[in-house]
Amino acid sequence: MDALLPALLGLRPRGPSRAALTARLGGRVVVVTGASRGIGAEVAGRFARVGARLVLLARDEGALEAVAAGIRRRGGEAAVLAVDLRDTAAATAAADRILAEFGAPELVVSNAGHSIHRAVLDSAERAHDVTRTAGVNYLGPVALLLRLLPAMAAAGRGQVIATSSTIVDIPAAGWSAYAGSKAAFEGWLRAAAPELARHGVALTSLHLPLVRTAMSAATPAYRDAPALRPVDAAKLVARAVVRRTRLWSPWWSRAAGAALQAFPALADGALDGWERRLARDAGAGPGAGAAPDAGSGASEAAPR
Repeated sequence: MDALLPALLGLRPRGPSRAALTARLGGRVVVVTGASRGIGAEVAGRFARVGARLVLLARDEGALEAVAAGIRRRGGEAAVLAVDLRDTAAATAAADRILAEFGAPELVVSNAGHSIHRAVLDSAERAHDVTRTAGVNYLGPVALLLRLLPAMAAAGRGQVIATSSTIVDIPAAGWSAYAGSKAAFEGWLRAAAPELARHGVALTSLHLPLVRTAMSAATPAYRDAPALRPVDAAKLVARAVVRRTRLWSPWWSRAAGAALQAFPALADGALDGWERRLARDAGAGPGAGAAPDAGSGASEAAPR
């Protein structure tokens, strides 16, 4: 039963064949943000094994170098570029450097992210939380892509895959800053997708649920909850490369999202109750605590 439930919830996906992934990425430039650990590091390792030429981005240069060194030891190719995506000028400069040194990428995996758990009523003096979260989850990724996408379109090929969150489908109490930033990037991708499709560039959004990491295990409410593992998330990314999927979301998240669109207040009680449980588990009042998610390398304590 322990293995059956994650499978029923779509949390144990099958990845594409090695041959199919090699045909798409072998010898081609792949940019992965948030690559220093978690999902990003797992994706980088998987793509290195099929011969992708990796450019790894994150804030922590030391952690990035460790990931790259592991790839090189196994015969892969990986370059590192330390950048804080909260700084849009730095994100733009990073994109310019990528184009100058590697050319237009075949694939950009926009995985860097920051999550924060804090109730609205506890945030009166913390507007900077919204700014920081929006910087990593929306403004920085867009600044990076605004430079890379014209080169990809000129090449007539390419793909962007964003590791988003089921919070886009099911907005969760206590995560308003995180949900807002993820929804903003989702809206940008959806609006840009038709423009870029005619140039051969696909935009993909993956609505990931809880991902099992050491940080999420520290939250009792999440410790035993069904979850993806980083390797499962990497399989979903790889599958999206081969299928050029526009959107992936677990069936239960799509169903809940549709119900909430029709009846917006339907789950208010349940979502608020879950928020109160998280606050009790944290040993503080509602909304205490914040942590970066696995995209930027630390926590999946958010609903993705």
